Amino acid sequence: MHTNKARMLGIFLAISCCLPAHSADDYPAKPVKVVVPWTAGQATDAAARAVAERLSASLSQAFIIDNKAGAGGAIGSDFVAKAPPDGYTLLAGSTGSVTVSPLLTKTNYDGKSFAPVGVIATAPYVLVTANSFPAKDAQALIALVQANPGKYTFASSGGGSIGHLISELFLARINGKATHVPYKGSSAALVDVLAGRVDFMFDSVTSVVPHVKSGRAHAYALSSAKPSSTLPQIPTLAASTSLKDFDVYAWIGLMAPVGTPEPILTRLNSSIQAAVSSKVVRDQYLTLGIEVVDKSSPADMAKVMEAERVRLGDLIKAANIKAD
Repeated sequence: MHTNKARMLGIFLAISCCLPAHSADDYPAKPVKVVVPWTAGQATDAAARAVAERLSASLSQAFIIDNKAGAGGAIGSDFVAKAPPDGYTLLAGSTGSVTVSPLLTKTNYDGKSFAPVGVIATAPYVLVTANSFPAKDAQALIALVQANPGKYTFASSGGGSIGHLISELFLARINGKATHVPYKGSSAALVDVLAGRVDFMFDSVTSVVPHVKSGRAHAYALSSAKPSSTLPQIPTLAASTSLKDFDVYAWIGLMAPVGTPEPILTRLNSSIQAAVSSKVVRDQYLTLGIEVVDKSSPADMAKVMEAERVRLGDLIKAANIKAD
């Protein structure tokens, strides 16, 4: 009797070993948690919610947003890095949480802790000053900074923030010097820039739009090479200055713990592409001031992440940038 049970168990195990450990055919078979490592209402959160709603409808399972904010995105990112690689815990990752935090602080993860699924949005930044600033366009602003090393100041939402890094890269590219004035948040920084207490900053399109429309802000140029759908009248630095290949922006994308089976990543990516191409999501992104990415495979996203890690890593070292 025991021999027969042992034989049957052996047969069962042999058959199990021959079956694929994971299959995308029945994925997802239960709700999927999408961890946003920032507070609700922030750009990453809003973009992830728009896509998660479409994924819930197309894949017939709930994609539930779970905000785990703190430590520059490290708390939520670390949670996902440690999760089972089965496709049921995803990260709404971004430049700040996945690339910058590991470069500036000690984290238990880095970009290689995750399997990219696809970029869902990009967020360009705008070079902005008060209307009283004495430069008619971006090239004139560059000339002023170059001719007066150390005279001008620039604001950011804090040391090591995306706006800070873009500003430092901008200054490095024009061989200019200006004094950094960090704030605890971009809102306070922008208030002082528009009041003329600080000379310029790179801020998100979303933050700048109301002030451009009211006439309080002078928006010179976008940091990305691609124009903004929300501010189509603002040129890019690449098109309007001598910085012909300047192309810097924040990305937002979905990721899974490293080791997640490729068929699951492929199924998710296909559904994401359908989601971001929908009019519903495109309209939501337009109000958020972020840009749709028409096509982004896991391999495409991996290339973006690696290029960014190298470029920002080199900048952080060269400029001796520290996190607040």
